[in-house]
Amino acid sequence: MRVPLVVISIFISTLTFASDSLLFNEIKNEKDWQKVVELAKAQNKLLFVDAYADWCAYCHQLDEEVYTNNQVIKYFNNNFINVKFDTESEYGAQLANIFGVSSLPTLFFITEDQEIFDTILGFIPAPALMAYGQRAVDDFAQLPILEKKYDDLIATNEEKLELIRILENKDFERAAEIAKDYISQLKLVDYLENVENLWLVSRFENHLSSAPYGYMTTHKSEIIEAHGIDEYEDYFKTIYNDNLQLAIKYGDENLLYQLIREVLPEFLPEVEIPEAAFITKKLYFGQRRNYQKYQFEVNSYMNNHVAADSKVDFLFSNGLEIIEDQEDVAMLQFAANLLTQATAINPTHFEAAALLGYAKGLLGDYDVAIAQIEKAKTIAQNDEQKEMADSLILAVQQMKGS
Repeated sequence: MRVPLVVISIFISTLTFASDSLLFNEIKNEKDWQKVVELAKAQNKLLFVDAYADWCAYCHQLDEEVYTNNQVIKYFNNNFINVKFDTESEYGAQLANIFGVSSLPTLFFITEDQEIFDTILGFIPAPALMAYGQRAVDDFAQLPILEKKYDDLIATNEEKLELIRILENKDFERAAEIAKDYISQLKLVDYLENVENLWLVSRFENHLSSAPYGYMTTHKSEIIEAHGIDEYEDYFKTIYNDNLQLAIKYGDENLLYQLIREVLPEFLPEVEIPEAAFITKKLYFGQRRNYQKYQFEVNSYMNNHVAADSKVDFLFSNGLEIIEDQEDVAMLQFAANLLTQATAINPTHFEAAALLGYAKGLLGDYDVAIAQIEKAKTIAQNDEQKEMADSLILAVQQMKGS
């Protein structure tokens, strides 16, 4: 009698438990991949997928330190179809592209429908991999049960929260849809009794016109009493970060200034707000390439908030930041102007003098740049600074010759 291939595969997999290392199915072509997918379907298991390359040191560290762990071997052989593919092989490169591999090692838990259930980036020790694996198994088993309960309108609030958590990695749009429905029914008492509701709204309903944001700002003392100042401030930090990204993306200056006016004071001491507001505006105007306003904010903050004995460091750090981040000629000229001011205040500041020369080089004033760096070299205080000056001169010479 012919034994079905699936049965043979199941039998073979049971023989791997005695191994001193976790055994993987190595994927070299589409046929290999389809076999493991079919095996996952037959056994109703997730695929555990290791995307690697021969040159990847952390990939080898996983092989040597993690996949030899007895707990990992037993648990992963029992609960997953274990798969490896070389991202630099012909078919492995295709899989890497399909699953969006951008760094190595990358580990996936993938469903029989070839959808990513969870992702681990980078090296992970055995105990942490066990925790990921156990969570993946539990979530995979619970997901269809929770989805049916939700669809049948019998899911409890705790079950809805669990469903949203599981779906966030697998199907964010569906998670957001359920979260929006859940959040619409929340009252103040729900935020006071369950801190998970704070975390949920910070991820899914955090715009400044939302009802949850209104609850947080108008019931500050109750929220802090219920959950502590750290939870309250963490909520507003998330609000700040997410909404600043939105403001930058859509060019919304009203939102920018609302964040500065309303949100920063909720998690920062008053003395720190001017600097935080300055950094916020620099991020916004820099990303939006509104360089005129960027320059205005730098000059304004320097004139109104920077003490005389801190001005050189301020000028230097802002000049360096622009040179590192910008290629716009007007901004590079602004950086050169800042560094010129710094060297005027303190002619012995080596870093400012040397960086000014490099900025001149970026602007195409090569002879002036080299002369400026040579001048900076005369005030170098140690061999390291002299070597830095020589490196900058070489860099400008290369610019000139290119």
